[in-house]
Amino acid sequence: MVLAITIPVLLALAWYLRRLAVRLRRSPASAASRALNAYTYGGPEELDKVSYKDIDMLKAVPTATQAGYAVIGGSGFLGSYLVQLLIMRGEKNIRILDVNPPPSKILDHPSVVFVKTDVTSLESVRTALTAPFPGTGAPPTVIHHTAAIIRFWERASYCFPTSYRVNVLGTKNILTVAKELSAMVVYTSSAETVSGCPKFMRLDWDTYPVSIKDQDGPLPFIVKQACYPRSKRMAEQLVIEASKKDGLKTGILRPGLTIIGPNDRLVSGTLTMPRTPQWDNHWVATEICVWDCAAAHLLYEDALNRIPDEVSGQGFLITGRGPAWSVEDIRNAIKHYATRKLIFDDIPPLPIYIISHIMEAFLFLRYHLLLPFSLLFTGKRPSLVPRWLGPTVFLQPATLAGQLMDCIIDDSRAQKVLGYRPQWDTAQAIRYSVEEIESGNVPAVHGLKVQ
Repeated sequence: MVLAITIPVLLALAWYLRRLAVRLRRSPASAASRALNAYTYGGPEELDKVSYKDIDMLKAVPTATQAGYAVIGGSGFLGSYLVQLLIMRGEKNIRILDVNPPPSKILDHPSVVFVKTDVTSLESVRTALTAPFPGTGAPPTVIHHTAAIIRFWERASYCFPTSYRVNVLGTKNILTVAKELSAMVVYTSSAETVSGCPKFMRLDWDTYPVSIKDQDGPLPFIVKQACYPRSKRMAEQLVIEASKKDGLKTGILRPGLTIIGPNDRLVSGTLTMPRTPQWDNHWVATEICVWDCAAAHLLYEDALNRIPDEVSGQGFLITGRGPAWSVEDIRNAIKHYATRKLIFDDIPPLPIYIISHIMEAFLFLRYHLLLPFSLLFTGKRPSLVPRWLGPTVFLQPATLAGQLMDCIIDDSRAQKVLGYRPQWDTAQAIRYSVEEIESGNVPAVHGLKVQ
């Protein structure tokens, strides 16, 4: 009797796990989307022909306005390139608001001033934003808000306050002061706020949009589990309301799926880590170069000045030039351009998926077991992540939900309305990133850090 029950159960479990292993490599829509949209690797000879030397970013952006600029998060990955683009086009009044100073090549420029700022403090934000520029005698009139805490690996409710405090409360504080100054705000969000949300355990019954576009009106509201896209979507709503209810000129950019450039997570992480474990090779997505993303901010600012009634309080998807690339092709390109030997460790996604749930359960139990003792003896909550875990903490279900998916972005609306014209394709962005790091022009660091 026991065998009569056990054997069918084990067979059913084996069938399910086999189907789950397949689902972790492709979605029901993968075959069609990859056939129509994916880049076809042309070999080393094709990669050798790639060049970015003739790209002139000044041709992709409007001319200098000589307005007062505040770049919040200007010391970070995207923010620092936005500041460099402002410098390149001749702006004289640039203020960086961040917790850390920017690189010396930016900080030492006479047009740039750094103000240490905590966006979670309204008083800190007000102090930093309301001070006048010596050159204009007035506070900033344009605010580019690129600051964020990107804890992409978390989805549990006890983790959410950390993301909420910076991404939502910080944005609320910035909008509050922007209203006082009547300054326009261009907000950097993410394509993750509107991309699909895979449910792997539903197997082939899991449906979500592979191709996303926004030219047909507002995108549907997708409830995300991960803390990062949830908090960014909440911040988006604040930006939209500031336009609709308070008359502030605001805009939202949703770059995706990954921003590529020196010190990013994808290219720089692969290039600088001793070994790269990979279980996401088959998935394809459109990517955007950090320079194109920076240019889109200046184009949106220009549109808010020219056609505010058409663009204020709206969100625009933006991506790079050319087709979607698989993660495997991206890593092959990095390996081709790198001068040192890169080691990739292929791991089946199914055991990683199982381990990720074990990791999440361990962190949940650890936190809640330590919570009463930590409050009793220190008056503080325990840390969300033990330091000894290091990058292993990234191995959680929310990470896989963002990795194991196809995502094809159609940014034709941004091109039509904002005049956005991406200058970089994925191969150019990869080669540029590798050569900038290996030449020593930028530090050999990456964005895979526990913030």
